[in-house]
Amino acid sequence: MSKRKLDFEISSKRYKELCGFCEQYDEWVKKVGEPLYIHGINYDSDPKPSNHGMSDVTANEALKKFKYKKNIALVEKCAKMADNEWWEYIIRSACYEESWEYLNGTKNLYLSRSSFYERRRYFFFLLDIEKNKE
Repeated sequence: MSKRKLDFEISSKRYKELCGFCEQYDEWVKKVGEPLYIHGINYDSDPKPSNHGMSDVTANEALKKFKYKKNIALVEKCAKMADNEWWEYIIRSACYEESWEYLNGTKNLYLSRSSFYERRRYFFFLLDIEKNKE
């Protein structure tokens, strides 16, 4: 990786925001794996002009699942762009908060600490760019 650290720095506040986004990855995966149940129509006490006081719970759940799938795809795309060979380890680190020491000791991560964290920083840089496009 020929990029210098300064080439892909982001602010500490934005980094924290992106970390919080990534830490929801496991939740998204679980929600996408859950079955989508068909619900009846709920009638609100306060009718809304767009749906005549009805709420489509099934459609709302489907939209949430679509959003979760989109978020999962975004994280995986950026991880693969950062390093196509080690992208799963980048996800384990960024989304599950597993350190290089843990990954190196238990998952046979054959990258130096500095090389791994350089790829991780590049992942967050790419994620920042992609999220700004939304």
